[in-house]
Amino acid sequence: MKKKNADGNPVSFDLEVRTFNKYNKSGGVLKSYKNAKVLVGQKLKGKPFVEAEHFYRKHRSRKNPNHWQNETRNIELESGQIKKIKIRYIIRFNGTFVNY
Repeated sequence: MKKKNADGNPVSFDLEVRTFNKYNKSGGVLKSYKNAKVLVGQKLKGKPFVEAEHFYRKHRSRKNPNHWQNETRNIELESGQIKKIKIRYIIRFNGTFVNY
């Protein structure tokens, strides 16, 4: 997922992910994403930090996503939409089954 081409841009990949609802412990819908790219911080969701609105804070108002600890990754789809996926729920990566 983290591979980059010669220009330094992320390489696209195909992904199949199983969904899960943690509130009622159900799930099972298989979603497939074609030509997705992993985001490495260049595009962030949320409002940009404006120091005038948060004059009492010296740090950014955006929360740390803790991707390593939460086992999540942000991917960008072909349409430009950003999705957060859990790496434990990946079924196939580029057509190859993933086993944990």
